[in-house]
Amino acid sequence: MSQPTFITNDTELHQRIMKLNYLKEEQELIIKRNVREIGYSLHPSVMLKNFISKFTDDSETNTSLKSLGLNIGKDFLLSKLFGKGQSFKGFLMSLVLRKVSDYVVNKHPELITNGIQKIQSFVSKHLTHSEHTNE
Repeated sequence: MSQPTFITNDTELHQRIMKLNYLKEEQELIIKRNVREIGYSLHPSVMLKNFISKFTDDSETNTSLKSLGLNIGKDFLLSKLFGKGQSFKGFLMSLVLRKVSDYVVNKHPELITNGIQKIQSFVSKHLTHSEHTNE
């Protein structure tokens, strides 16, 4: 702890008040920054990102999460396109497409990446072409 300072005149008093005000302002800025950082870290998206990053540090877990995401997306699309249990034909088509998509996802993931890139380039070309036509 610091030694007590004895103030002997009016000038020293004003100087001490200025130092204390400066110290107070510095501490308030530090506290405000800390409160903002805490608020930011408590934001749901940041919490989710931090939670997921703890699991994705391991490459095997990262691959498992990607595979799980692809399978969930695939099942969702298949159920939306063909509807489960609508008819025998729909069921067979769903079963065949699921087996084909499993094969593609597991054996040839580069086909999915190439397909997504082709769709993105087609959409971007189409959007650029339509923007030029509108002008």
